[in-house]
Order: sequence, then structure tokens, then C-alpha cells
Amino acid sequence: MIEGNYRIAVAVVIGMALGFSLIKSDLVWRREVRSALALRAGRLLNTVFLALCAGIFLYQAVRYLGWVPAGPQVRPAFLWTSLLGGMLCGAGILICGNTPTTALAAFGGGRLQALWGLAGMALAYPAVRMVSSLLSETVYRRDVVLSRPEAATALLSAANPALYAGAAMAVLILLVHFTIGASGR
Repeated sequence: MIEGNYRIAVAVVIGMALGFSLIKSDLVWRREVRSALALRAGRLLNTVFLALCAGIFLYQAVRYLGWVPAGPQVRPAFLWTSLLGGMLCGAGILICGNTPTTALAAFGGGRLQALWGLAGMALAYPAVRMVSSLLSETVYRRDVVLSRPEAATALLSAANPALYAGAAMAVLILLVHFTIGASGR
């Protein structure tokens, strides 16, 4: 495990690399994100799928090396609240054209209109707290608890769900490449 000042230094370097890669991959430009969501441009979608695939395998590799704690780092999920949250998040991405991370990178890259998206995201937190009290009496009471994922014991084991997620991302990359193409039709 990395500890102390080295941990902060690694976090700063990773944050700078993430911001640089977000700007270079066009994930911070609203027009590019909207055209990718409308399935008119496949380059951005392929970038996202490739980043997810690489992230899955890199996380599995550093977990296997013992650099991060073993075992799943996920809380139990609830079906209906996860679906509702996913729909609200998707609507926010469609309206804003950014996620919280890409909005910060866009603002850092000089796109001042990203400040409006950041303000809306900041206002979402108190709104979630207010709505959560209403949902706790209705949806949470009847929600279905999804099971926790099992941790694979070996990096290249057939029981490792990361292999299947990586394969799914590879199939999506090929599908987008051969159907939408780089700039769309």
C-alpha cells in the first residue's frame, strides 16, 4: 500500500493525467458528448469503452499485485433506486453534456459554461436528501436488494467477472466501430 505523502503525490499525478486525457479525448466538449449520445459519432464512444476496458483490467492487475485491498469495494445495491438514479443521471448528462468529472475538467480547461453544470450538480445533493426521505417510506421499503459481486481469486480465472466485462467492452468497441464509425454517417 502507498502511504503518506507518496499517496498524495500519486493522487495528484493521476488527477492531472485524468484531466489531460479527458480534455484530449473530447469528453469535456458538450457538442461532442451530445453527438455521441445521439449515436452520430463513434470516436468518443470507442474512447469511453476502451477506457472502461483498460480501467477494469488495470484495477484487477493492481488488486492482484496487492496494491489495493482484496475483495469487492461495493456496497449492496438496490434495484429500483439504482434504476431511478441511473435514469436521473442519464437525463443530467443529456441536459448538461457533462458528468461531474468532465465538468470539472471542462471548467479547468477554460470552458466557463461548465460552471452552470457544476452549480446544478451541487444543487442536486440537497435535492437528493429531500427526495430520499420521501422515497424511504415508499420505494426503499419494497426495493429488491441485489447481491454483492464475488471477488475472483485469480487474475485470469474464468470466475473473474472482469474478463466478461472487458470482453463486453471489446464487443461494444467493434460494434460502434463498424456501425457508427468515427464521425458518423
